[in-house]
Amino acid sequence: MLPKLPQRIQLSHSGQTAELTRDTLTDHGVVLSIGTGETRMAEQSHVEVGDPEFLLHDYLRRMRAVLTTLHQHPAGPTDALHLGAGALSLPRWLGEWRPEARQTVVDIEPELVDFVLRHLPMRAAPRNLVADAAEVLSPGGALAGERFDVIVVDLFNSAEAPAALTSAEFFSTVLGAMSGGGVMLVNLGDEPGMDFARGLVGTVLEAAGGASSVLLSAPAEVLAAEAEGNLVLAVCRTGFQETELSQIWAAGPHPGDVLSGVELAAWCS
Repeated sequence: MLPKLPQRIQLSHSGQTAELTRDTLTDHGVVLSIGTGETRMAEQSHVEVGDPEFLLHDYLRRMRAVLTTLHQHPAGPTDALHLGAGALSLPRWLGEWRPEARQTVVDIEPELVDFVLRHLPMRAAPRNLVADAAEVLSPGGALAGERFDVIVVDLFNSAEAPAALTSAEFFSTVLGAMSGGGVMLVNLGDEPGMDFARGLVGTVLEAAGGASSVLLSAPAEVLAAEAEGNLVLAVCRTGFQETELSQIWAAGPHPGDVLSGVELAAWCS
């Protein structure tokens, strides 16, 4: 059942407004937008009420393809960390796919997660930490020393991202919080030309020690730098087998491509 909409709240950290409204693209869709006024609201997330397994956006479906390929037979409960909350679209899906998952969400806006869950509740709400993602895993941070099987970085979508969240030091810290078989997923967006994306991927390759343990998945026209869009970067501590890369590509969405190793290093250059 759809909640009463629209719903709005003022976010105290940024001073922006978070708004939940009806998304007419689907039968039971709700969209979270954040901004400073009616003409400057940016869509953040889509939630399909009553169907947490439905993922509308291309980048979320690419993340799903990576996770369902790499974590088909987990040895135990999945510990997942989400840096950046939005409307919790991926945590909702992960909670259905792995009901035993222990999930933690970090967002710098004190009101956002509670606002979303009040109007769009989850079967099992994640642990919610109000913190700066750039510091939460560092020594003295709230999650310092904890290890996670899945870490999702969904914090920025353009070259305007804060330097503290795009540095090799930040990604080294995040990678250091991964468990032995863990995977980090990063959502990034860019304009045609992909200058920001190429630079950021190069930074992650530096932090990861090379391209053999990294893959990039995106629509074909985005990888060709012909259109703006989102890309998904994944780092797996144990690396990617050719069969895994093939499975991830086959899972789609299509048209799209998956780059790793030499091909990915060449894409960044």
